[in-house]
Amino acid sequence: MATKYTYSVSTDFPNQVVSAARLIEEIQASAIVTALDHIDVAGDVCDIWFKADLSTGDETLLDGVVAAHTGEPPVRVQKTVAHNIDGEPLPLSPSGAPQFAAQPLQLGQAKFKQPVSGSELMNVNGTPAGTPVVLWNGTGAGDTGGDWTRSGVGSEATAAMHSGTNGLDTGSTTAGNTATFDNGSMTDVVGTYDAVAFWINPQAYPASSVIRAVWLDGSDAVVGSNVKVDDYVTNMDLGVWQKVTIPISDFNLTGNVQKFRLRFMAVDGQQHYIDDIELVAAGSGGVKRFRVAAESGTIYRTDAIMLVLVEENSNWSGDGFASLSALTNGLILRQVDTELVEDNVLWSINIKDNVDLFGRMIIQNDVVFGNGEHLFTLAMRPDKRVKASVEVTETKVLEWVVRDDLTDINQLRAYLHFGVEVIS
Repeated sequence: MATKYTYSVSTDFPNQVVSAARLIEEIQASAIVTALDHIDVAGDVCDIWFKADLSTGDETLLDGVVAAHTGEPPVRVQKTVAHNIDGEPLPLSPSGAPQFAAQPLQLGQAKFKQPVSGSELMNVNGTPAGTPVVLWNGTGAGDTGGDWTRSGVGSEATAAMHSGTNGLDTGSTTAGNTATFDNGSMTDVVGTYDAVAFWINPQAYPASSVIRAVWLDGSDAVVGSNVKVDDYVTNMDLGVWQKVTIPISDFNLTGNVQKFRLRFMAVDGQQHYIDDIELVAAGSGGVKRFRVAAESGTIYRTDAIMLVLVEENSNWSGDGFASLSALTNGLILRQVDTELVEDNVLWSINIKDNVDLFGRMIIQNDVVFGNGEHLFTLAMRPDKRVKASVEVTETKVLEWVVRDDLTDINQLRAYLHFGVEVIS
């Protein structure tokens, strides 16, 4: 039970004034063993509350702290990122409120690397290249292991076909409608497949619409977590077919599954054509992640996310991606909170072609070398004035995700520039 010790502001404090914030610091810095609870100051009365009774020695120490208290408020120094390339001080608080430290933050730079191999080379084959297993392709036919039957919203229609004969036309959905594809028996998705993929062609996508993908067991219990389909496409352009490729690992599956389900959430009035749903084994490629996480006990205050791309000067085309045509799946930049199971992707950007690449990132350097190689250094800088400023911790990590074959690109690497804040 908390115990109160009462002092007179006019007679016990030398300057007849109390700064509660400063007094708390002085008590906590003293040799008093008992934990402080809080301080109340009202008129001439200063009540100092402790978690338990003070010993005789601690009470003597408290008297000494009070007698030495000047009433001056704490001295604060605003914390800034020292290495801003633009030469401007950077406020650190995402909310705009000041934050404080004794000295400026130190410059840091980290390479995005694959967590296991440590490789930083992003011009790799990230395509799930194994033999696909068809879940549903508009006819209900599955692989030799058994048909995946469809239930829920919508109907088969030739107009909704991406390939083959028919596709799924969801019709105008009501928030909460689902489309479910049932294997009929439990299967080990984690141990066998690298990704689930399907094609989607939005026909109506009102503001605030969300599509979630989830795996279920035979009794419709969720296995693992939901993911947002929107995080895996560039945008939901109406009338445009896009391939959605979701790594199986993003579902955080905890066991075998039987059903794959799409949920049309948030608002009424969505309509989509969906076709060619399949599971893809890793084969010779497979989705690759490149990650930066802060060291334990620190926070990285992001100044810029840098992407360095080198290609033959003659290989660039207006709608391509270096020597490649527009990517099938796209290069994802995202922030993930590894402590969360649901909604662990905090934000996500998908880059499929040069319009996305140069529209979402700013050219920092543009150099054509004598050997014909063309180098672009591109930067994405969070707005320091708003909450979008990126805070990277040990568990809130930044990732580039490669889901296409980028091996024809000469060089592709990414870096994080930041100020290091030590957590006391």
